Amino acid sequence: MAALGLLAATGIVCGAVALRSPAAVTALERDAIAAPGPATATAPSSGARGDKGAASAPAPAAAASAPAGEEPEPPAKAEPARAQPAEIEKAQAAGSAALGALAQRYPDDPAVLRELALAQAREKASTAALLTAKRLFEVAPEATENDELKQFILRAANGTPDVAVTALDLMAKHMGSRGPDLLYEVVTAPKFGDYPRDSASKLLLEGSVRQLASPALVIADDLRRLTECPPKPLIARAREEGDLRALHYIKQLLTPQRCGVFRTRKCIKCGGLHKDLRAAASAIEKRKNDKAAAAPAASSAAP
Repeated sequence: MAALGLLAATGIVCGAVALRSPAAVTALERDAIAAPGPATATAPSSGARGDKGAASAPAPAAAASAPAGEEPEPPAKAEPARAQPAEIEKAQAAGSAALGALAQRYPDDPAVLRELALAQAREKASTAALLTAKRLFEVAPEATENDELKQFILRAANGTPDVAVTALDLMAKHMGSRGPDLLYEVVTAPKFGDYPRDSASKLLLEGSVRQLASPALVIADDLRRLTECPPKPLIARAREEGDLRALHYIKQLLTPQRCGVFRTRKCIKCGGLHKDLRAAASAIEKRKNDKAAAAPAASSAAP
């Protein structure tokens, strides 16, 4: 009887399995896969830890406020620390060493860097002064207009070759449009030696320097290099944008020179361009006069 009972129970179980639908079996398997493992099942919930709503914590405020697809704006750059006037005056009285120590404390203060460069120049530490001036121009590009620094840099360009190289490099790369103007002055002023003059002339041909130069300077330098008569497009550029530097070469072309076999006659070298050259010279002179007339009016209108 016991054997018959066991056999009957086995038959009932097998029948139940056979009659179960495939969909029910699939559902049971899916539920088994999705069921959490022992570690997950025993991990304390956020409520048990006391961190209510931790799973849905809001994003940081900066990211939440930024429009979709846009980067949040970087924080504004803080103003560099500046030395007090009394600190600068005290360091000036002590010399470049004290100003150098002050520059270490205030490395981005234009007033400190300017006074340090000038002090180093007075003490004949030319290379150090040029490097300080380079840093100054990086911090405050408007400092390239300082007349004392300009005169020092020009003197340095006429110094020993190692100092001259540093000065010319400063003009070519670190002084904006002011730098090419100084290079042109080195080329044309009679007080400069052959080495700085030739080096500056080569630098003025470099594309990076010509990009920094003003149109008026490029025109003047192009006229300076001519050995023949200027092309008409260059004369037209001089008429529109040339300054007194270009006028110097145009007047040379308009000045009669001795010519002929026995050089007994006087001729204008570029006679066929006389009308164009004269018109360019007149336009440049008019701009000069208009600028001179406007200067007093602007100064009288200033408060």
